[in-house]
Amino acid sequence: MPDFKGTDNLYLILIFIVPGLIILYVRSKFISGRRPSHTENLLSYVVLSLIYYVPAIFFIEQVLSVQRSWFFTAAIWLFLILAGPALFGLFLGAAAQKEWWDWIANKLDLSIVHVIPAGWDWRFSKIPRGGMFIMVTLTSDERIAGFFGRNSFASSDVTERDIY
Repeated sequence: MPDFKGTDNLYLILIFIVPGLIILYVRSKFISGRRPSHTENLLSYVVLSLIYYVPAIFFIEQVLSVQRSWFFTAAIWLFLILAGPALFGLFLGAAAQKEWWDWIANKLDLSIVHVIPAGWDWRFSKIPRGGMFIMVTLTSDERIAGFFGRNSFASSDVTERDIY
Protein backbone atom coordinates (compact mmCIF):
# COMPACT_ATOMS: atom_id res chain seq x y z
CA MET A 1 0.00 0.00 0.00
CA PRO A 2 1.38 3.45 -0.86
CA ASP A 3 2.68 5.67 1.92
CA PHE A 4 1.05 9.12 1.78
CA LYS A 5 3.67 10.66 4.08
CA GLY A 6 6.45 11.06 1.52
CA THR A 7 6.68 13.46 -1.39
CA ASP A 8 7.12 10.53 -3.78
CA ASN A 9 3.39 9.89 -3.73
CA LEU A 10 2.20 13.50 -3.74
CA TYR A 11 0.39 12.85 -7.03
CA LEU A 12 -1.78 10.23 -5.27
CA ILE A 13 -2.88 12.80 -2.71
CA LEU A 14 -3.58 15.37 -5.44
CA ILE A 15 -5.60 12.92 -7.51
CA PHE A 16 -7.46 10.86 -4.89
CA ILE A 17 -7.77 13.01 -1.77
CA VAL A 18 -7.78 16.71 -2.71
CA PRO A 19 -10.89 16.58 -4.95
CA GLY A 20 -12.90 14.76 -2.24
CA LEU A 21 -11.66 17.19 0.42
CA ILE A 22 -12.77 20.16 -1.72
CA ILE A 23 -16.14 18.53 -2.48
CA LEU A 24 -16.90 17.93 1.21
CA TYR A 25 -15.62 21.38 2.22
CA VAL A 26 -17.86 23.20 -0.27
CA ARG A 27 -20.84 20.94 0.53
CA SER A 28 -20.42 21.59 4.26
CA LYS A 29 -21.02 25.29 3.67
CA PHE A 30 -24.64 24.49 2.75
CA ILE A 31 -25.58 22.16 5.60
CA SER A 32 -25.15 22.18 9.36
CA GLY A 33 -24.01 19.51 11.75
CA ARG A 34 -20.89 17.87 13.06
CA ARG A 35 -17.89 17.80 10.75
CA PRO A 36 -15.72 14.72 11.25
CA SER A 37 -11.95 15.08 11.44
CA HIS A 38 -9.82 14.66 8.32
CA THR A 39 -8.68 11.21 9.44
CA GLU A 40 -12.31 10.12 9.87
CA ASN A 41 -13.14 11.55 6.43
CA LEU A 42 -10.17 10.09 4.54
CA LEU A 43 -12.20 7.25 3.03
CA SER A 44 -14.97 9.73 2.14
CA TYR A 45 -12.43 11.90 0.31
CA VAL A 46 -11.27 8.95 -1.78
CA VAL A 47 -14.81 7.73 -2.54
CA LEU A 48 -16.06 11.21 -3.49
CA SER A 49 -12.99 11.74 -5.67
CA LEU A 50 -13.71 8.50 -7.50
CA ILE A 51 -17.40 9.44 -7.94
CA TYR A 52 -16.31 12.84 -9.26
CA TYR A 53 -13.95 11.20 -11.76
CA VAL A 54 -16.73 9.11 -13.35
CA PRO A 55 -18.06 12.02 -15.47
CA ALA A 56 -14.67 13.78 -15.48
CA ILE A 57 -12.89 10.83 -17.08
CA PHE A 58 -14.07 11.95 -20.52
CA PHE A 59 -12.41 15.34 -20.00
CA ILE A 60 -9.24 13.76 -18.65
CA GLU A 61 -8.98 11.60 -21.76
CA GLN A 62 -9.33 14.72 -23.94
CA VAL A 63 -6.69 16.61 -21.94
CA LEU A 64 -4.18 13.78 -22.22
CA SER A 65 -4.74 13.35 -25.97
CA VAL A 66 -4.39 17.04 -26.94
CA GLN A 67 -0.87 18.36 -27.48
CA ARG A 68 -1.05 22.00 -26.40
CA SER A 69 1.14 24.34 -24.43
CA TRP A 70 2.13 23.41 -20.89
CA PHE A 71 0.08 26.39 -19.63
CA PHE A 72 -3.12 25.10 -21.25
CA THR A 73 -2.55 21.58 -19.91
CA ALA A 74 -1.79 22.90 -16.40
CA ALA A 75 -4.92 25.07 -16.45
CA ILE A 76 -7.08 22.09 -17.39
CA TRP A 77 -5.54 19.95 -14.64
CA LEU A 78 -6.07 22.74 -12.10
CA PHE A 79 -9.69 22.95 -13.18
CA LEU A 80 -10.15 19.18 -12.90
CA ILE A 81 -8.49 18.94 -9.47
CA LEU A 82 -9.66 22.20 -7.85
CA ALA A 83 -12.53 23.99 -9.64
CA GLY A 84 -14.39 20.89 -10.84
CA PRO A 85 -14.66 19.40 -7.33
CA ALA A 86 -15.77 22.81 -6.00
CA LEU A 87 -18.59 22.86 -8.55
CA PHE A 88 -19.50 19.26 -7.69
CA GLY A 89 -19.53 20.17 -3.97
CA LEU A 90 -21.73 23.17 -4.78
CA PHE A 91 -24.17 20.86 -6.56
CA LEU A 92 -24.19 18.37 -3.65
CA GLY A 93 -24.66 21.18 -1.11
CA ALA A 94 -27.56 22.68 -3.07
CA ALA A 95 -29.10 19.22 -3.49
CA ALA A 96 -28.88 18.61 0.28
CA GLN A 97 -30.28 22.04 1.15
CA LYS A 98 -33.12 21.83 -1.37
CA GLU A 99 -33.74 18.20 -0.33
CA TRP A 100 -33.57 16.86 -3.90
CA TRP A 101 -32.40 13.48 -2.62
CA ASP A 102 -35.43 13.30 -0.31
CA TRP A 103 -37.72 14.06 -3.24
CA ILE A 104 -36.14 11.29 -5.33
CA ALA A 105 -36.30 8.85 -2.39
CA ASN A 106 -39.98 9.67 -1.82
CA LYS A 107 -40.73 9.00 -5.50
CA LEU A 108 -39.02 5.60 -5.12
CA ASP A 109 -40.83 4.96 -1.80
CA LEU A 110 -37.54 4.91 0.11
CA SER A 111 -36.51 6.63 3.31
CA ILE A 112 -33.04 8.08 3.78
CA VAL A 113 -31.20 9.44 6.80
CA HIS A 114 -31.44 13.21 6.95
CA VAL A 115 -28.13 15.08 6.74
CA ILE A 116 -29.14 17.61 9.41
CA PRO A 117 -28.69 15.95 12.82
CA ALA A 118 -31.20 17.90 14.96
CA GLY A 119 -34.62 19.46 14.60
CA TRP A 120 -33.20 22.78 15.84
CA ASP A 121 -30.73 22.92 12.97
CA TRP A 122 -33.36 21.92 10.42
CA ARG A 123 -35.90 24.50 11.58
CA PHE A 124 -33.42 27.37 11.64
CA SER A 125 -32.04 26.40 8.24
CA LYS A 126 -35.57 26.73 6.79
CA ILE A 127 -36.28 30.29 7.99
CA PRO A 128 -36.93 32.55 4.99
CA ARG A 129 -34.40 35.27 4.18
CA GLY A 130 -36.74 38.05 5.31
CA GLY A 131 -37.14 36.42 8.70
CA MET A 132 -40.10 35.29 10.77
CA PHE A 133 -41.56 35.44 14.24
CA ILE A 134 -40.33 32.54 16.42
CA MET A 135 -40.89 31.18 19.91
CA VAL A 136 -38.15 29.15 21.61
CA THR A 137 -38.70 27.01 24.70
CA LEU A 138 -35.60 26.86 26.89
CA THR A 139 -34.57 23.82 28.96
CA SER A 140 -36.00 25.65 31.99
CA ASP A 141 -39.42 25.65 30.18
CA GLU A 142 -39.19 29.44 29.86
CA ARG A 143 -40.44 30.68 26.49
CA ILE A 144 -38.82 33.50 24.56
CA ALA A 145 -40.41 35.01 21.47
CA GLY A 146 -39.15 37.47 18.92
CA PHE A 147 -38.37 38.21 15.31
CA PHE A 148 -35.62 36.09 13.75
CA GLY A 149 -34.37 38.20 10.83
CA ARG A 150 -31.31 38.71 8.63
CA ASN A 151 -29.06 39.76 11.51
CA SER A 152 -30.15 36.92 13.81
CA PHE A 153 -28.13 33.77 14.43
CA ALA A 154 -28.80 30.27 15.77
CA SER A 155 -25.85 28.04 16.63
CA SER A 156 -25.63 24.61 15.04
CA ASP A 157 -23.01 23.37 17.52
CA VAL A 158 -24.46 20.44 19.47
CA THR A 159 -22.74 21.48 22.72
CA GLU A 160 -23.58 25.18 22.48
CA ARG A 161 -27.22 25.82 21.56
CA ASP A 162 -27.47 29.58 21.50
CA ILE A 163 -29.58 32.11 19.63
CA TYR A 164 -28.97 35.78 18.94
